[in-house]
Amino acid sequence: MSLILKIDNPEIEKRLEHFVRQQKQDLEAVTLEALKKFLNAFQSTQTLHYEKKDPAKHSHAYIPIDVDDASESLTDVHPYSHIQDSAKYVHDLRRQTRG
Repeated sequence: MSLILKIDNPEIEKRLEHFVRQQKQDLEAVTLEALKKFLNAFQSTQTLHYEKKDPAKHSHAYIPIDVDDASESLTDVHPYSHIQDSAKYVHDLRRQTRG
């Protein structure tokens, strides 16, 4: 891998040369390390920690329905078929629960 670094600002160039001399490494090694740190800064290392809940304990109450005749066919049953305007029906239901 080759890396070409063009620095147009002489002050930054001097500061980089000074930093490389302090690190006692070559310019390429210091630049590659800085580039790695820069790219790793964008990677999210945070993970979401959440507790898995038991559905039986944390779901809404389940109320079993007692059916006298289990063999009864319910194919002809259409709940809410009497409602003509569903938006008005829901609106009225919400008003009833509030007040």
